[in-house]
Amino acid sequence: MSLERADFDDLAGWREDNFVHALESFKKSCAKILNENDFIGTSQMIISANFMKAACAEANALPNDNTAIRMFFEANFDPYKVRDSSGSDKGTFTGYYEAELRAELTPDCESLVPIYGRPSDLGTTPYKTRAQIENHGLRHVAPVLFWAHSAADVHVLHIQGSGIVKTKTGEKYRIGFAASNNHQFSGIGSILMRNNVKVEGGYSMVAVRKWLRENPEEARKFMQKNDRFIFFRDIEGDGPIGAMGVPLTPGRSIAIDPEFIPYGMPMFLNANDPDGVSLNRLVVAQDTGTAIKGAVRVDYFWGAGEDAFHKAGRMKSTGSYFILLPKDSKNFAVKR
Repeated sequence: MSLERADFDDLAGWREDNFVHALESFKKSCAKILNENDFIGTSQMIISANFMKAACAEANALPNDNTAIRMFFEANFDPYKVRDSSGSDKGTFTGYYEAELRAELTPDCESLVPIYGRPSDLGTTPYKTRAQIENHGLRHVAPVLFWAHSAADVHVLHIQGSGIVKTKTGEKYRIGFAASNNHQFSGIGSILMRNNVKVEGGYSMVAVRKWLRENPEEARKFMQKNDRFIFFRDIEGDGPIGAMGVPLTPGRSIAIDPEFIPYGMPMFLNANDPDGVSLNRLVVAQDTGTAIKGAVRVDYFWGAGEDAFHKAGRMKSTGSYFILLPKDSKNFAVKR
């Protein structure tokens, strides 16, 4: 990874952004940053915790005024273009969302797919595979939090890592990632492609979910080729909760590779959404994912519900970003 110093005037769309929304996300990170000790960082980069705490204190006192918030970021930070080891500033930008699905607290004739909590015998070594769990169950070792209607929707829930459960009587429950079975993830779209399964509309998650729902028996054997399995926990309050441990903000939170980018840092994206609309905006690094690897790699959080699903499920574009680092270079260090 390498960084190239820039000016805010180099950031296409910087002055046109809605900084009130970005500040909301940044302040959520501050709740964690204020508890840090000396440094915030990765194997590639460290930032002074004292600097970030001072910036957070100032951010928490700001009015909801777009100009005042923009001036706060310009006064405290400088933008740096992030490049990968080859020198390229371009990377893959995908999207994710908070899944919504129908499920019940007890099984019935329509709700037979278990959503499991963490097993009592789960260790740090690879656990049972998805096929073993789905074929034989986890009786007596893992609680069933809910019984879902659709195996396809549960598989999508596992990919996203969090979701909102809706019951037929109208109750809503939020669940989030508790643990995995420590097996490697394989994307269902890639699995179908490798097995020459024709999916109408291509292999976006939108098209793939439709195929899974319409072909439940055939879909089961292909979903089980993804060995990775996710266990969930109840989430109280706002969510979903990202890897940083704070609630994500739709359109203002991203998942990054924490080997390169520290959690909590403001970033400015230059990218497009699946419909070609500009996503030049200030966001905050607050999450990660198993497929998010590399210095210039982003998963963009769209929010919850079907609209967010149709954006996230179709998003795969090329983009670049800037990281905002302390204006005084003594407050950060980057591995060369």
